[in-house]
Amino acid sequence: MIPAIGKTRGVRRGLTFKVLVVVPFCIALAIQGLVSVGVLARSQTLEQMEVDAYDLFSEHVSSRAGYLENDMIFRWSDFDAVVDSVGSRVANVLAASGSAATDATPGSSLSLDVLDASADDLLSFTRRAEVDGVYLVLANAEGDATEDGGHSALYIRDSNPKVDVPNGSDLLLAACPISVARRLGIALDSQWSATFPLAAEGEDQSSFYYKPLRAAQQYPDADVNDLGYWGRPVDLGWTGTQSVTYSKPIRDAAGDVVGVLGVEVRLDRITAFFPYSELNTSGGGSYLLAITGEEGGFARDEGASPLPGQPRTYDVLATTGASQSLYVEGGSFTAALDDKGRMTVDAAAGASSDARAGASAAEIKLYNSTSPFASEHWALVGLEREDDLFSASRLLSDSLVKVFVASIVIGVIIAVFTAWVSSSRLRHLMKEVRAASPDQPISFTPTGIVEVDELSDAIELMNAEVVSVASRLSQVLKLSDRSIAAFECNLETRTASYTDSFFDTMGVVLPPNAPAAPLEGDGGAGGTMPLAAFKDLLESLRPNYEQESENRWIASDRDGRRWVRIVSVSSSDSTRIYGLVENVTDEIATRRRIEHERDHDVLTGLLNRRAFEQSVTERLACDPPAFGAMLMLDLDNLKYINDTYGHDWGDHYIKAAADVVERTFAGEGFCARISGDEFLVFVDRCESAEEANRLFDAFMGALDSSMLEAPDATVLKVRASVGVACYPDDAVDFAHLREYADFAMYEAKSHRKGALLRFDPKSHEQGAFILNNKEDLNHLLDENLVDYHFQPIVDARMGEAAAYEALMRPQMPSIATPDRVLLLARSQSKLYRVEHLTFFGALGAFAQHDCAGDAVLFVNSIATQRLSSDDEVELQERFGPLLKRLVIEITESEYSREMALYKEGLARRWGARLAIDDFGSGYNGETSLLDYHVDFVKLDMGVVRNIDSIKDHQDIARNLVGYAHDRGIRVIAEGVETEEELRAVIELKVDYIQGYLVGKPAPVPPVVPESVKELIRTLAGTR
Repeated sequence: MIPAIGKTRGVRRGLTFKVLVVVPFCIALAIQGLVSVGVLARSQTLEQMEVDAYDLFSEHVSSRAGYLENDMIFRWSDFDAVVDSVGSRVANVLAASGSAATDATPGSSLSLDVLDASADDLLSFTRRAEVDGVYLVLANAEGDATEDGGHSALYIRDSNPKVDVPNGSDLLLAACPISVARRLGIALDSQWSATFPLAAEGEDQSSFYYKPLRAAQQYPDADVNDLGYWGRPVDLGWTGTQSVTYSKPIRDAAGDVVGVLGVEVRLDRITAFFPYSELNTSGGGSYLLAITGEEGGFARDEGASPLPGQPRTYDVLATTGASQSLYVEGGSFTAALDDKGRMTVDAAAGASSDARAGASAAEIKLYNSTSPFASEHWALVGLEREDDLFSASRLLSDSLVKVFVASIVIGVIIAVFTAWVSSSRLRHLMKEVRAASPDQPISFTPTGIVEVDELSDAIELMNAEVVSVASRLSQVLKLSDRSIAAFECNLETRTASYTDSFFDTMGVVLPPNAPAAPLEGDGGAGGTMPLAAFKDLLESLRPNYEQESENRWIASDRDGRRWVRIVSVSSSDSTRIYGLVENVTDEIATRRRIEHERDHDVLTGLLNRRAFEQSVTERLACDPPAFGAMLMLDLDNLKYINDTYGHDWGDHYIKAAADVVERTFAGEGFCARISGDEFLVFVDRCESAEEANRLFDAFMGALDSSMLEAPDATVLKVRASVGVACYPDDAVDFAHLREYADFAMYEAKSHRKGALLRFDPKSHEQGAFILNNKEDLNHLLDENLVDYHFQPIVDARMGEAAAYEALMRPQMPSIATPDRVLLLARSQSKLYRVEHLTFFGALGAFAQHDCAGDAVLFVNSIATQRLSSDDEVELQERFGPLLKRLVIEITESEYSREMALYKEGLARRWGARLAIDDFGSGYNGETSLLDYHVDFVKLDMGVVRNIDSIKDHQDIARNLVGYAHDRGIRVIAEGVETEEELRAVIELKVDYIQGYLVGKPAPVPPVVPESVKELIRTLAGTR
């Protein structure tokens, strides 16, 4: 209610003593902690700890990769001398036998000699090389392999490569001819084979052989020592143990590839080079020997690590440590660089943990840049979970956070306790203040705090001053010549004080059951009453009040004849509300009378133009109806009444119409008189157009029955022309609704005076089009801005083009069709100029493109227009021979008897012919055939459309064809667009066919396609 004094005062806004003590203390602690964090962050200690941890981790990986690279290059693959020696011995054997390398087929004596000659070199190399096996596999000629795919080979395995046993008991022959084995005196392996079986080319099991072999064949000029290939782990000796191989091709003196020489090193010996325990003492690290390609880019100087923004995939060859199982999936893993440039690997899908791993990759550089295998990069990759790798820095970070939080909590506890003890004396003073009465002298107990005791003295002095001021205020208000009073509501003491004239002022609007007397007072300064009773007093005004603005209300009595203004304002601390009440009956009555005169028409009492527009606009914007209608009324005969009986009787006539408007549309919407004889009504209470139509019918009936008796006893009927526009069908805003209703009203006044017409968009569009394009038509006619296209008219038996119809194509976008040209010309009485333009333009265009043989030209003529004699003479001079091939088309719906005789005479003078266009679309079809002596009649496309399926269309066409043929008139079916329609009109015996199916209009008279001719001949049976 007004004002909002019934609310209990809530918690005072501001800061308590406890907050003043606790918050600064906590802020100080927080600042201290933030400064410590800032110093730590600025020093980048945590970041540097992570960098150092990752660098140490990377150094381990790089160091182990270096050890492995050193053995692979300088110990296991350093057998260039053996390759050269074996190559020389093979060349000698081939030279001695006069054979070529391709002659060394499996089991042949030549292959035995080659292997026997190379055996000593291989055996010697096996004893000193510290490898697990040495092999020489000869290259078979195409188709020379054994049934199991075996190749002639010598394969020696060393079961203890670290020790050179003098008697050779640690050596075994896994593949070789038996004769070579006997000569060497070395035991045969349990898996011994006379030949070396190879898997199909392309499989990993045979890559150690085929890749260096094909490289040697592809690069015949390359040194064999540059064609070495490190193969992926395979079970080379069929022992169940994986080995890494290194192979080089062997060439003879002619450069032909003889075979492949290589070594194998068991995978368990290689993994011994990278113990995972050194990465993490708890065993959480892993080493992975892997191969990666150059997909996605590869920077040779950056090693085998991923490039920024380009993840890299690694194929795993060997691993140590169990943690790698979380990251390897399907024998490979993908790594990327994080925002700090460190290599990371995400857990594989379905892994038991999703912890990300830190990684470091060190390339094992096995190939130089000219090697065919340089794109295969071997790398040693170290993996360790980031939580383990950076455990030291993260432990320090967590500890710092815990210390910071603990210091804040302890500080808050200490500060709260200190504040509680310190504020006890202040709480005692607050109790005394709240218990004090404003009507009694106030006295407080000293607290012993100087500042607080001074505040108590100030409050006591203020209390005495307030009592004195209240008395003076009542005396001042009595001096005013207006009925005015004041009040104060104390939300802390729950009392209301008022001046002595308060109830006299409020009494003019208070209901009989409202409290009418104070509960206590001194008679001079007013009185006081409980706040609850004061609230009830104001609540009794609830049904009859309205808010003027913030903190200002107007309350009235139940009759709405007397008013009181209530103004209130809250104190800065929101503990008190001060207010004034004033009797403003004279002010409100005057203001409302002025407002009514501002918004209403003086004569009729209806809304005026401004108020009506404002009301309707607000209705449409704030609460739009489902259906609405705008009515524009214009009184008929008002000028006659004013001129005959005087303006006073004209006013009676206007008031009579206004009475009908107000009675009919009361409660249905808004009504207004907007000018002398014009009214506007907006109906917004009808649910549908049907309901609105019934209301409009009732209005027109009431208007028709309304009448006045003039001074001369003449009965004057009230009549008006009415236009209606509907919301939202016609428009959704006030301006367009009024415009469209006004247009419909003028249509009614022009054509059906005294009637009610609905808005017609087509009529409005046509009117707007005519109004907006007058100058465009003049420009088109003056500049001859038209083209002519020609559509073939085809013989219905042979399919040949017998004629062409000239069709106008305006060149102006604003007047895009001939119908628009005629509409504008008719509105401006310029049809003659269109007729002139048509004859001269069509004949001129056809003469330029007369490539149609003897075909005739159909030109559309306006049935109501005739050419001048000068026009006829000029046409005869310019197009004399062509006029004999002219057919003048006259629209049947525009038939005129007078013009019929003129058109017929014109055609006879020129030797031309006549045609009736669009037969069947007008109202005098038979009459036009009787009056015109025509040569052709065009069956309207409305009849041709779906003629194959609609019997009525067929009957119309059949009757026309029979009637025309009996009189020697030929029938043209126009608008044929489907093969079914073509078949139907041919069966109905029409003579010619026109339509998109047989030919579309074109700037140059088009030739009928042969396919169309064949179709017509087939349907007509003339093939």
